[in-house]
Amino acid sequence: MDFRIRQLQCFLTLADLLHYGRTARALYMSQPTITFQIKSLEESFNVKLFERSRQEVSLTPAGLAFRHYAQTIVDTVTSAQRRLADLERRHHLRLSCTELGQEALPRILRELALNHSDFDLQLSELNREQQHAALQEERIDAIFMVSDPCIPGVRFDLLRDEPIVLLVPRQSPLASLDTVSVHELRHHNLLASRLEDCAVGQPFLHRILAPHGIVPRIVEAPHSHAAKFAYLAAGAGLLLGTPSMAQTRPDVVALPIEEHLPIVRLGLVSLKTNQSPALTLFRAVVQGCFRDKKPPTPIPHPMPLEATA
Repeated sequence: MDFRIRQLQCFLTLADLLHYGRTARALYMSQPTITFQIKSLEESFNVKLFERSRQEVSLTPAGLAFRHYAQTIVDTVTSAQRRLADLERRHHLRLSCTELGQEALPRILRELALNHSDFDLQLSELNREQQHAALQEERIDAIFMVSDPCIPGVRFDLLRDEPIVLLVPRQSPLASLDTVSVHELRHHNLLASRLEDCAVGQPFLHRILAPHGIVPRIVEAPHSHAAKFAYLAAGAGLLLGTPSMAQTRPDVVALPIEEHLPIVRLGLVSLKTNQSPALTLFRAVVQGCFRDKKPPTPIPHPMPLEATA
């Protein structure tokens, strides 16, 4: 069996008009071409679809039955063409985030939903090493991450600088303080990802605390953002993070640290060779979201009730 969509369109138009001349004009085809298309379709199914006399053209019983199937096929193909065209017009972007980058996602997703409904954002949960490999192999398009990565040929778009703060559970005695000394960390466990999940987290803690003569007491936790905060709430240890990490968590307090610690730089990382319209649009949306939002500030403890009424 061999037939073409064009033959079905000719059949359906002739079935509606029941006139070869008008069908030819409607389809901008010659009448012999219409006759040939119908004959080829009949040969494909080995049935006669039309009765033709000098006075009229009519559908045979087989033609009447076939009309439903032909219309279904044409409608399905038309729907598929529209769907594929819509997908072709959509912007696709594959993104991965570090823990700090995840805090920016809600407002970015809201902006995309409101003003760029054709944008298709695919999120991948990867550790740092997997992110670097995926970016280099072009399996993802961009990463929300901290500081410039050691990957050749990348572009780092700085979005925000944040101080390092101490994240503590609200029920902790430390939560009532306005600030905390870095030397307080000598007496507490610090949460960090397992080395097999993230090769840079624990060395980073050692590096920033070494100038203060502190060797961190590390408790290893799962790499996911949610898991670390669950460990924090359970009292397994404290977290060094940024004020934005505590913004959406009423059970967590961000304490400014009195001593100087490195600034955390959050940026959008992509390959310089990636000039896709989707990445260009996403970069503009992200930069707009950060430009319109004030940097988060640490809130050491809850405001009095009468001040919020």
